[in-house]
Amino acid sequence: MRKTRRNNFKLFKSLIVIGLICFVFSAFHGVISNINDYKADIASVSRQLEQEKKLNNELRQDKLNMHSEQHYRDIARKTLGLVEPGDKVYINSNDK
Repeated sequence: MRKTRRNNFKLFKSLIVIGLICFVFSAFHGVISNINDYKADIASVSRQLEQEKKLNNELRQDKLNMHSEQHYRDIARKTLGLVEPGDKVYINSNDK
């Protein structure tokens, strides 16, 4: 009777240890999965940040060039259709 109790107690301890080990491994798996998700998010945000920095630099350049004479000429050409002396103008007969 005593041996069966000891064997049952050893079996019970073994099952508890195996259960704890399974629990710890599943917890680590969840943490590792979260870490990988966060790394992917960080990479995505880093790419977006680089794109925003490029756009910011382009806008700063545009701001610096905004009051230049060439900028005014470009606006006059694009929006008003003006031409400079010596430019050749072609008229498309298909335009209505």
